[in-house]
Amino acid sequence: MKDWLNDLSKVANFVVAVGDCATWGGIPAMSPNPSESQGLQFLKRQKGGFLGKDFHSLSGLPVINIPGCPAHPDWITQILVAIATGRISDISLDELHRPETFFKSFTQTGCTRNVHFAYKASTAEFGQRKGCLFYDLGCRGPMTHSSCNRILWNRVSSKTRAGMPCIGCTEPEFPFHDLKPGTVFKTQTVMGVPKELPTGVNKKNYALLTMVAKDSMPAWAEEDFFTV
Repeated sequence: MKDWLNDLSKVANFVVAVGDCATWGGIPAMSPNPSESQGLQFLKRQKGGFLGKDFHSLSGLPVINIPGCPAHPDWITQILVAIATGRISDISLDELHRPETFFKSFTQTGCTRNVHFAYKASTAEFGQRKGCLFYDLGCRGPMTHSSCNRILWNRVSSKTRAGMPCIGCTEPEFPFHDLKPGTVFKTQTVMGVPKELPTGVNKKNYALLTMVAKDSMPAWAEEDFFTV
């Protein structure tokens, strides 16, 4: 398979990596990575990978990464259609070679639990439609780049809408905490403050925000008004 990749990449107009294993190495690349697994142009967040950091296809583009475990089918088909119709130049890639149209915003964007997140209402349980999954169940929606809550799966739902925490599968560090017991589906905290905060939030501001949010939380914030 490595020989095929090496030969085909030299004559390919475009190279698209689909899924975490192909983009950053995924679960097989977990430490200590005895299989020496890597993505096509990245190993986790480090640029390089199987094809090398300087690789460009005949079109002049690097490997186009569509991460996810699994990758959203709409992300895959829309990129392939853009290539087939000659419109791939309209797509901008981020520093990890992901199409920005899908990966510029966070999974939290469009999440139906945002009101619970804002007021720190954390009574969530698996399968329930109310409560924020971030504070207790380790949801990584506030720090994961994806459009899962903007482009719904099967046009119907998403992990968070179904009561399942986001596991951050579109980020190079997935799986986080190397799937160690007690770290999956559980928010790691220090004195009640999550060890990992939403992107762009520092601990001091978070502590102040938490106090103000809980004091101002209206009774209806604990209720559920959303139905799929």
